[in-house]
Amino acid sequence: MILFGRKDKVLKTLELPCEVCEHCSKKGGVVSIFQIYYHVGLIPIMPLSRRAASQCYSCRKVKLEKNFSITQKKGALSLKKEAKTPFWTLTGASLILIYIVINLLLKFL
Repeated sequence: MILFGRKDKVLKTLELPCEVCEHCSKKGGVVSIFQIYYHVGLIPIMPLSRRAASQCYSCRKVKLEKNFSITQKKGALSLKKEAKTPFWTLTGASLILIYIVINLLLKFL
């Protein structure tokens, strides 16, 4: 049985203590950047994208990037500049490439 699918990993998080929640009207929240990647057998194959999401501390309401306020957009933009795609998300693709190259070399030698 092969386990495959999509996973999210938190790369960076920024606290926004003065941000007012639209849902509960209380202050405090966080903006996070997630790396989304495919995996096979829990080995990451390839990175897909980086997404931003925010969450209120009080009501735990989650907002996606398209619904962000101005301060949340600024925070997400600065986090996206800081957060790079991790090298380990290419582990599976590099192992597959090495396997193919070795098999081609053995076939022609």
